[in-house]
Amino acid sequence: MIVKKKKSNIFLFLVTILSIAFYAYFISQNKGSIKIEKTKKSINNKLNNINKGFTTFKDVEYKITDVKNTSYITKGKEAIINKDNSNLIELKTVHSFTNSKNGTIINVTSKKADYYKNTKNIKYYHNVVITSKDIVVTADIANYFSKKNLIRLENNVVMKDQQNNIKGDIAELNTLTNNLEIFMINKKDQVYGKREQITN
Repeated sequence: MIVKKKKSNIFLFLVTILSIAFYAYFISQNKGSIKIEKTKKSINNKLNNINKGFTTFKDVEYKITDVKNTSYITKGKEAIINKDNSNLIELKTVHSFTNSKNGTIINVTSKKADYYKNTKNIKYYHNVVITSKDIVVTADIANYFSKKNLIRLENNVVMKDQQNNIKGDIAELNTLTNNLEIFMINKKDQVYGKREQITN
C-alpha cells in the first residue's frame, strides 16, 4: 500500500510539474506573439512614413559657423525631411542663438521654421520673436541669411525697449554687430529707426 501511495504521489507530482511547465511555456509563447504584433505595427508605421516620403527626427540641432568662427546655432523639437526635397528641413518649436561681437546673445524663437541645407539660410514664421539684451522685436516672418550674417524681419514689425516702441514694415538685424534698422516700404508713411550697438 505504501509503495502504491508513493507511486501515486510521484505521478501527481510529475503531472503537476509538467502542467506548470506547459502553462509557463504557453504564456511565454503568447507574450512573444504580443511582442511580434507590436513589432509588426511599429514596422508598418515606419513603412507608412517612408511611403509618404517623410522622415522625422526629434530634438535636432544645426550649427552654422562663418569664416570668423562665429557660430549660429538652431535647435528644433522636431525636424521633418521630405525625400522629394531633401534640401528643405521643416522645423517645429524653434530656437536659434548667436553671440554678437560685444558678447550680447541674440535669441530667435518661432513655432515653425524652414532650414535650407544648401545655403544654410533659415525662414522663421508663426510667432517670431527676437530678443537681444534690452530689446524685443516681433514680426510675422524673419529670414536669416547666413552669408550676410543678417536677419530680415517682415510684416507687423514691432521693436520695443525700455524707452521706445517702434513699428515698421521691415527690420534688419546684423547678427555680428547687433545693429538694428527699421523702415517702411511706403515712402508716404516713411518711418526710419536705427539702433546701433554701443561698444566700449
